[in-house]
Amino acid sequence: MRSIIAALCVLVLFPAVGLGKSLYVKDTSEALLRAGPSLANKILVILKPGQEVSLVREEGDYYVVTILNGIRGYVLKYLMTDQSSAEARPQELEQKTQQRIKELETRTQEQEKEMAVLREERSQLEGAKKQAEGMASRQAELVSQLQLLHDTDQKKELLYWFLAGAGVLLTGFIFGWIWGAIFRRHRRSGLSMNRI
Repeated sequence: MRSIIAALCVLVLFPAVGLGKSLYVKDTSEALLRAGPSLANKILVILKPGQEVSLVREEGDYYVVTILNGIRGYVLKYLMTDQSSAEARPQELEQKTQQRIKELETRTQEQEKEMAVLREERSQLEGAKKQAEGMASRQAELVSQLQLLHDTDQKKELLYWFLAGAGVLLTGFIFGWIWGAIFRRHRRSGLSMNRI
């Protein structure tokens, strides 16, 4: 009794647990989809062995189901199973396989597109790298030329300072010699004047 109450509670509180589930007509016979839950009700559709239907609810000895075109009716429980038929399984597997192949083909195409974009970006990066390397070598060349010019200018500046210092020294020496010569003349002439 408790298990029945628990099952009813589950169906009332969680109706989606049993609903929307796929059922299949057993391989052994066809099933009649009727307008109501008795053999006296009108037959709506004859369901073929292995045909899939969607469970709506259970009602006594019947399942209330819908078929693909939306028709809803009653079918006897003992004619249905939740396992697809042996004939339908290969078809289902084939459909699933085809669907998986299409998904993989789509994914492969997307990956090929991404790969083409990545190749393009790589070639652009390689071009930029070559340009950067060329610029770096030109800049290194310019740096070495500037260093050479700097060294030459520094040597010239040292030479100018040396020559300026030598010029000042030479000028001082010449002025000193001239001044000394003048001073000695005045001194000699002064001595000779003093003697007279």
